[in-house]
Amino acid sequence: MPIHLRKSHPLYMSIPTAARSRPQSFRGLWPGLLLGILAAGLLGLSLLALVGMVGLLAGLQNAAQPAVEVVAAQPTALVLVLPGPAASAELVAMPGPSELAAVAAATLPTVAPTTQPAVGGAISTPSGEPQSPPQRPEQRVITYGELFRAVGEQTGIDWRLLAALAFRESRMDPLALGRDGDMGLMQILPATWDEFAPTAAAANPFDPRENVQVSAAYLVYLQDFMLQLKTNDLRWVLVAYNWGPERVRQLLTGGGRWEDVPALQQRYVADILYTAFGEWGGLAIRPAAVADGVS
Repeated sequence: MPIHLRKSHPLYMSIPTAARSRPQSFRGLWPGLLLGILAAGLLGLSLLALVGMVGLLAGLQNAAQPAVEVVAAQPTALVLVLPGPAASAELVAMPGPSELAAVAAATLPTVAPTTQPAVGGAISTPSGEPQSPPQRPEQRVITYGELFRAVGEQTGIDWRLLAALAFRESRMDPLALGRDGDMGLMQILPATWDEFAPTAAAANPFDPRENVQVSAAYLVYLQDFMLQLKTNDLRWVLVAYNWGPERVRQLLTGGGRWEDVPALQQRYVADILYTAFGEWGGLAIRPAAVADGVS
């Protein structure tokens, strides 16, 4: 009986045909798969960009509001500030003439030998007679009164005038600092100090010795300045010390008289003259000590 092998051949041939058709179906899936991967990548990048933007905005917001650092307050040095020259002529409780020596008996902040340079010139007393400065050896001064006497003997300035001026300017405080930069015991302006400190060989405006020396040198200059304006009146020297020599020059060259001096400056002069000498040179404005009934 013959075997019909050829009849099974179509079945054998159908198997490889099915196998060959399978890869063709996968080829149709590749484009979609690639598009999906690409879409997922773009989505991931978008999320990363969004997260980065949020972080950047948060960082900018934090930078705009810095944290406040709490710092412990440090104590600052206390500096006595006194009014400047224009306002320093206001009412001040001045000591009477009999009290000036007791006020000047206060001890200087430091005790050391002091060289008193001769600055020349002479300051007139109310009598109008100039005093020539005698030559004195170097002295050891301990109190304000001794300092005023030593400088006065070198410059021809009555020590009582220096003492009254120091009290009127700073209340005898060598560390006083004025509103306009006035320095030390005699309240010397920085520009005045720079000009006259070399004359007195001074370097520290808050050293009472050097401050008085520079003040005396300036007073001697002001007396010469007033002599050039044809007056030897001590009142004008004191007004120039407080009000400024240029203002005094403009007043006098313009025909002004003592009555034209501002009331504050007149009171300033009256206070100093009364405390120093017990009189106020016939001024119409009474000194503060007399106005308050202090004798």
